[in-house]
Amino acid sequence: MSVPVSAASRRALLAAAAVFSVLGGARAQSRDDPARLVAIMESYAAALRANNVEALVALYTSDGVFMRDNMPAVVGREALRAAYREVFATLKVDLSFTIQETEVAGDLAWLRATSTGRIKILASGVEPADAFNLVVIFRRESGVWKIRSYIYASSRPGTQPAQ
Repeated sequence: MSVPVSAASRRALLAAAAVFSVLGGARAQSRDDPARLVAIMESYAAALRANNVEALVALYTSDGVFMRDNMPAVVGREALRAAYREVFATLKVDLSFTIQETEVAGDLAWLRATSTGRIKILASGVEPADAFNLVVIFRRESGVWKIRSYIYASSRPGTQPAQ
């Protein structure tokens, strides 16, 4: 049995459906999302200080990307494992991050930060103070923020990164 619906009622129902469809399709942004991104960076710094390869890899999506100065991009968990093992075989890293800005849009987010600290070159014992600019792109997977792409470069003109 069909119920007659006026044209005005139909338009109102269609407008409401459109609004709910748009709202339902976009994941609600939580007010604590930027704080969660900052917490990931704190976990990242702690894992670097501890030489904890598995903790670092766990912060990334399965197709995560790590990009450094003068090096090819590293893509995927196995490649990330190998890259961080190589880093820890040659360097002792102690960096802290200062978050400059964050932005969240649905299931994607990014932050811009600077990092400062010391990177000891294990072979020579040289331990210069270093500083970097970085952009980190995040993707939410199953409700959890993960690093999708981590990109950094030295913020000291004319210096080469420690190898």
